[in-house]
Amino acid sequence: MDRQLLSRATDSSEAPTPGYMYIDIAKNAAGNPQICADVAKYLVNRLSSKNNPNVKFKCLKVIAKTAVSPYLRGQFKRCMSQDPRAMAAIKDATQFRGAPDPVRGDAPNEKVRTAGKEALDAIYSD
Repeated sequence: MDRQLLSRATDSSEAPTPGYMYIDIAKNAAGNPQICADVAKYLVNRLSSKNNPNVKFKCLKVIAKTAVSPYLRGQFKRCMSQDPRAMAAIKDATQFRGAPDPVRGDAPNEKVRTAGKEALDAIYSD
């Protein structure tokens, strides 16, 4: 598992995650079922331990993009859907209420809630 790639993809900055990182994460996870499980565990740990809306949003985006990746053929979806802790963390994100941003108000928190719904849709899609 490329921990540095995952860390860069889910950093706390407001800059969006580059699209190539989603592909690299999916290819990395497709290499081995254990790596796929490790990637899922890393993302869930980061999602549930951080209270920064940027980190939560990026983790949810990575989960959603990796779940629908053709490289994994549903393997990541199974890892996520069979982990009750992962599903609880994503469902909690759909109701995320963080401190309002002084400039943007509730917009970052709304992005997290929307990304949580997208991640659930991606995991349970056929």
